[in-house]
Amino acid sequence: MGLLHSPLARLGVPLLIFLVFAAGYHPLLASLSPYLNLLYAAPFYLLFTALLLSHLFKSARVGMTVVILLVSYTVILTRLQSPLTDGTTYLEYVLLVILLPINLLYIRITRDRKLTSLYGLLFFAAMALEIGWGALLVMQYGELATWLYQHPVFVRIPAFSPLPLLLIVILLITLCMAAIRVLHKNSVDDHATFIALTCTSVTVIFFDMAYVSSFSFAIAGLLLIANQVAFSHQLAFLDGLTAIPSRRALQDELKHLGRRYTIAMLDVDHFKRFNDTYGHETGDDVLKLVASLLSQCEGGASAFRYGGEEFTLLFKGKTTDQCLPFLDALREDIAQYPLVLREENRPTNPNEGKQKRGQKKDSATVHVTVSIGFADASQASQPDEVLQLADQALYKAKQAGRNCIRGSE
Repeated sequence: MGLLHSPLARLGVPLLIFLVFAAGYHPLLASLSPYLNLLYAAPFYLLFTALLLSHLFKSARVGMTVVILLVSYTVILTRLQSPLTDGTTYLEYVLLVILLPINLLYIRITRDRKLTSLYGLLFFAAMALEIGWGALLVMQYGELATWLYQHPVFVRIPAFSPLPLLLIVILLITLCMAAIRVLHKNSVDDHATFIALTCTSVTVIFFDMAYVSSFSFAIAGLLLIANQVAFSHQLAFLDGLTAIPSRRALQDELKHLGRRYTIAMLDVDHFKRFNDTYGHETGDDVLKLVASLLSQCEGGASAFRYGGEEFTLLFKGKTTDQCLPFLDALREDIAQYPLVLREENRPTNPNEGKQKRGQKKDSATVHVTVSIGFADASQASQPDEVLQLADQALYKAKQAGRNCIRGSE
């Protein structure tokens, strides 16, 4: 599950697919020669499927990204099928290359609203105006095509690409920016932007290759469909606050256990009192901290948020005796970890906030503790029963004074 959503996987899979595509390009083209009409249409089917999924999952930014790809592919098929030296083709080609990354990166800084909302309608209106502006520019200043093709600033290496080196560098810079954002934020929207930039960069840089746009945009459609499937999986199986697997993911794991396993239930001590004293935002920080430390628990433990302030650890292939040292180390780590409290009067002015962050001051810290109950597969025949025994043991730990570990008898 972690690998599915890891930033390295989200970066590596598109790049690997395009590398495999480059290696097998000529054999693939030869094998698909009887189906070229289908190849032309494939990106439309795949991208419209991705658009539908983005609407179902209310992922507006991904939907906008798909719309930009659909418009771009339509422009390529209808306007850029003649040699680049003919008429205004080169001007249209350069305009497409310049506008694509600008539009894709602009989406990342806009608010995430539904495509069917007023904001979505404004987006479609802006796209229509942009297309109209581009058409007027080509009609009025078509002679710029020859100037762009011959200007020394737009130097090219024809044996490598018809695209000027300057624009190739700009594309690669924007692609690196998108990759860094995926590594930093690892959101589904950022992943979609990276896919779109990768697809369009391959298309416009290697524009002289036959059917490169159809292949690239079809790959983009497949990757964006996978992007939305991963997003639905994330919604269903990952806890939104703590970013660890949810109770639903735990229930799924319990169906596939072997004969030896241990389940531990954890509860944050006096969490309601903590929330009432320091506020819900600090309470959320506590849950994130505990989830983070649970994810680092040794012994091959899998961490889940069970609900509220309760968490679950699942040790596959281990008995309670084998798990006890790991559970005790985890309890100690949580108890000793200093949590810095949020400021009650945080500055609303960004400049004032920057000045305060630069000042040294003593921040108030608190410590939280957890109670832990555990049981293993030898104590019951079904995983759900083992889970109930671990929950009963957790209740005993609370009765024993909290910040301790108790097993099921």
